Amino acid sequence: MASVFPILNMPLVSIIILNWNGWQDTLECLESVQKVNYPNFRILVVDNGSSDGSVAQIRQAFPDVELLETGKNLGYAGGNNAGIAHALSEQPAFILLLNNDTIVDPDILNAFIDAASAYPAAGIFGAKSYYYSQPDIIWTLGGKWDRSASEIMFIGQGERDTGALCAQPFEVDYVIGCALFCRVEMVQKIGMMEEAFFLNFEEMDWCYRARAAGYSSYAVPGAKLWHKVSASFGGAESPLWKYFMIRNELFWASRHLSLRGRMRVAQKILRQLLPGFSLGEPGKYGFVQRLYWETTRYVREINRRRHQPYYQAQLYGVMDYLCRRFGDCPSSVRKKLIAKPDEAAS
Repeated sequence: MASVFPILNMPLVSIIILNWNGWQDTLECLESVQKVNYPNFRILVVDNGSSDGSVAQIRQAFPDVELLETGKNLGYAGGNNAGIAHALSEQPAFILLLNNDTIVDPDILNAFIDAASAYPAAGIFGAKSYYYSQPDIIWTLGGKWDRSASEIMFIGQGERDTGALCAQPFEVDYVIGCALFCRVEMVQKIGMMEEAFFLNFEEMDWCYRARAAGYSSYAVPGAKLWHKVSASFGGAESPLWKYFMIRNELFWASRHLSLRGRMRVAQKILRQLLPGFSLGEPGKYGFVQRLYWETTRYVREINRRRHQPYYQAQLYGVMDYLCRRFGDCPSSVRKKLIAKPDEAAS
C-alpha cells in the first residue's frame, strides 16, 4: 500500500487504478501518481483478471502498492466497484477512479480537493484530459448531451490549450471515466456503478443518477492528465468499442431520457445501420426501373456491410440490447468483432 505522509487535517483520497492486460501502461501511470504532491492519499490497483503477467510485473515494480485481484474481467464498472468496496474500509473522504493509460499532473489532487471545497453541492468532478501523443491538445474537459442531435459532446476536444478555455470549474452533464473524482458520501447515497454496462456509459449513468439525488458534476480545468485514449480497446474506433457504445447508449437512454429522447436515439442508430434509399429525380427512366435499380443497389450494400466487423458490432449491439443481454460482450460475438475483415467474411 502506497501512502504519502498522511496529514490528519487533509481529507484522505483513495486512488483506484484498474488494470486489465496493460501492465506497461499501469507502471507508467503509477510512476506519475507517486509524484502527486497532495499529502494524504492511498493507491489501490485492481487487476481485472489479467492473463499477461500483469500482477507479477506490478508487484515487482511497485511492491508497496496494494493490489486487489478480482480473478476475472468484471469490466470498468465491476472492477472499479470492487476497488471502491475495498477502499471504503479505510474511510476515505474522496475516491479517484483513474484509468491505467493516463499520466497525471502532480497537482491533480490539490485541484480536485479545492474544487470539492468550493462546490459542496457537487458530487463528481472530472479532469482536463489531454492527448498523450499531443500533450498540448485537449481530449476533453467533460461531456454534454446534445438533445437535438442525440449525441455526446466532448467539451474542448481538439483545441490547443492556450489558457483561453475556462480556467474555473464549471458544471457538466457528466464526467469522463478516465479520471473521476467523487465524494464517498455520494457513493454511499446512490450506490455503486451499474455493472450491466460493463464498459462505456457507466460513468454517464452514474453522473445522471447523482444529479437525480441532488449532486451535480463539475469539470476541473486545474486537474490535468494525459490520456492514451481507449488503449484497452485496441483503438477508440474498434468494432468492440462500437458494440458497447451502441448497446449501452440504448440502455442509458432507456434509464434517463424521455420517450421522445429514446426515440431520437433509436432513429439515429437506425440511420447508422441502414444505407440511404433514394429513387433520384424523375427523368427519362420510369419509376419501376429506378425502383429496381435502387433496390438492387440497396440489397448489394446491405450484403457488403454484413461481412464487416464494424457493421456487425452495431447490429449485435442493437440485438443484445433488445434481448436485454448486458454485461460483457458474449465470447462468440467478441471473436467475430476482433477478427480481421477477411476472416470475418469467411
